[in-house]
Amino acid sequence: MKISVNWLKDFLPAFSPDIATLVEHLTFLGLEVENVDELSSHDDRVVVGRIEDVRAHPDAERLTICMVDVGQPEPLQIVCGAPNVRKGMVVPVATIGAVLKLEGGEKLTIKKSKLRGQESFGMICAADELGLSHDHSGVMELDLSCMPGEALNNYVHADAILDIAVTPNRPDVLSHLGIARELAGDTPVSYPAFSPVAFAESGTFVEVLDRSACPFYSAIVIRGVTVAPSPGWLQQKLQSIGLRPKNNIVDITNYILHSIGQPLHAFDLNQLEGGKVIVRSDMSGSFISLNQESCSIEPGMTVICDSMKPVALAGVMGGLNSAVSESTTDILLESAYFAPSLIRKSARKSGIASDSSYRFERGVDPLNVQRAAEAAAALILDLAGGCIAAAEQCGAPPFEKRKVRLRPDRVNALLGTELDSATMTGILARLGFEEESACDNELLFSVPSFRVDVDDEIDLVEEIARVYGYDNIRPSEQMVTTYPQSRKTPGYFPDYLRSVVTGLNFREILTNPLIKREDAELFDSALVAALNPISEGLEVLRPTLVPAFLKVIAHNIRHGSRDLRLFEVARGFRKSSLDGDSATSPLDGYLEREYLVMAVTGNRYPRAWNQPSGSSDVYDLTGAVEMLLEKLNLLDKSELNFYNDRTVGIELMLTREGKTRNCPAGVVQIMDPGLLKHFAITQDVFIAEIDSAVLEACFNPDVIYEPPSKFPVVQRDLSFVLPRSVTVQSLVRLVRTSDPYIRSVSVFDLFEAREEDGGERRVALSMEIADYNGTLHDERINEILLHVGSSAESKLGAVIRQV
Repeated sequence: MKISVNWLKDFLPAFSPDIATLVEHLTFLGLEVENVDELSSHDDRVVVGRIEDVRAHPDAERLTICMVDVGQPEPLQIVCGAPNVRKGMVVPVATIGAVLKLEGGEKLTIKKSKLRGQESFGMICAADELGLSHDHSGVMELDLSCMPGEALNNYVHADAILDIAVTPNRPDVLSHLGIARELAGDTPVSYPAFSPVAFAESGTFVEVLDRSACPFYSAIVIRGVTVAPSPGWLQQKLQSIGLRPKNNIVDITNYILHSIGQPLHAFDLNQLEGGKVIVRSDMSGSFISLNQESCSIEPGMTVICDSMKPVALAGVMGGLNSAVSESTTDILLESAYFAPSLIRKSARKSGIASDSSYRFERGVDPLNVQRAAEAAAALILDLAGGCIAAAEQCGAPPFEKRKVRLRPDRVNALLGTELDSATMTGILARLGFEEESACDNELLFSVPSFRVDVDDEIDLVEEIARVYGYDNIRPSEQMVTTYPQSRKTPGYFPDYLRSVVTGLNFREILTNPLIKREDAELFDSALVAALNPISEGLEVLRPTLVPAFLKVIAHNIRHGSRDLRLFEVARGFRKSSLDGDSATSPLDGYLEREYLVMAVTGNRYPRAWNQPSGSSDVYDLTGAVEMLLEKLNLLDKSELNFYNDRTVGIELMLTREGKTRNCPAGVVQIMDPGLLKHFAITQDVFIAEIDSAVLEACFNPDVIYEPPSKFPVVQRDLSFVLPRSVTVQSLVRLVRTSDPYIRSVSVFDLFEAREEDGGERRVALSMEIADYNGTLHDERINEILLHVGSSAESKLGAVIRQV
């Protein structure tokens, strides 16, 4: 939320803060300032100008030649490309020699120039060219009262725009008034001037059919208005917080929203069939919203209708068919209170997010509804003319005074302070809380209508703490710090797994479990969809962690970080193949598994003079996986099988109830180039995806020491002729399990003949044979070798090659 410091002075006239101190103060109040954009004063050669004449450029369709009065004896000829220049317009003009500060710190010096053959003696400026906003839709329009030739600094003052992060529980600070209340202290807050309006009960212009969705609705009918551009002061306020001025009526509603926090909407009364509005939640249909997109309506969504059709999605956005335009003469000004949960649902279903819905779905001040309407009506009468023809209301503000007790002793016990009751009462009074009674070391406060987040005593304690200042609360002298003892065995396996992988020089990331359907469908079809997605890109639960990993990698590469070693331990979700009759619970239709995913991409080492900087490959990742398995005491129980030229399978030996079997634990992959292209990645990426549950099932934290054999270890080599359909890994596994005396088996040579030569494949294995209880004799060794050969031939078709 953007807040203008100059705008705050409308509520606190004596407010003149140091910006750095103000930012720190707001942060300690719980309102984090994410960014500060200071708008400095302008060059004195940027002056006020009035456009005396506008004519088309003879050689360019999009350019115009303007004669501009800047207080000099003769008007200046300036060539302009803005679409909104017109005769009589008052604008900022950068004369020759003026220096403009552009975005990014660049400076532009205005010089005499020639555009398509026509001389130009200055520049008519847009708001962004003056650093006042990001609006470049047209030149900035000043108030007609500004005198040509005077410096722009006399009318547009230096400002600071604060971008404040507001937590969802604080809708009361979503306006300049709300921030002013937080900063006021003992200074009274000045409210916008307005004249009270007498509201009659609904009848001619307002009808509410769903009182639960709209407990309170008020409308003011103003006839005879003149829709025109807003005066300069109003445009400048809106532009300062990044809003684009439209016309005086719409700008006033936006001004009231950002000024005092109540969303308003103005309907063109002559475009409403039957000349009235009806609030209902039982409609089906569609309408074109103000953002010029079709908005579908279904029962349960609160809408504003005329007697024939929907004209607005209540609390979210109005319709184009009833919007205020230049031809509008009569308006119906809406100010209402809508049920927050229903506005939230409507905004999600329609996919429309607006400043109004942002406030309604969090809860606006119900006692501010009519005050805002009256303030807006006063401004409209002043800036657009007309007269109030009628004012109607339906229902009543849904506000019941809440009272919360406060025990000062409890406050001091929780905060470690020694504040007296008077100090606490003063702090809460500054925030709008009224003391109702005081007795027996207990205070009773009424909660203001704008504080929807305060219900209990602990909420008042928090208010006292943040206003008193967390930095003023002294640490307790009796505080005792204890440090947890290091644990050799993991109490929670995923955390232990994270610590191990971190030790392998991988950096942990955290990704959102909700991803785009388009990305998820690249990996699985049994997707679990979100019933009510919070945004377009968060539609399904991830079936695997890989899509999110690739998005993170792509994001880092775009920002210049190309050498990455990342990991995450998190869950994947998919639908199970269990049919409805077999399921005993709704959850039986879904599978949820925890995975460890590791990714490597970019260079193997950082660029340095004393080591090569080669690109990472799949063996870097398989090596890291093997180191992980070694740390988990699983390396001797694991096998890495090459499924194809892009995938390596990981299998672990699991022993349960005396039976041993090989469990698939995961894969190491070279990601497909087509898949990488989908995520806009132009370098190789290697990813390992391992089932965390299998790792935990096979893991044994107890390290069993096995001493080396006291007797000689025998080494024997065998060469096999292996059919092409049989994997080398299956031969190694068979040989290793052929006899308990075989301690290890490794491949030391491989030869594959060409297809035209028969395609014969020869594999040479080296075996270590040992007996821990005695010396092996040649007869026993020969028996083992014969058994290995016969098993390999009978089970795999592998024949010992005779040399």
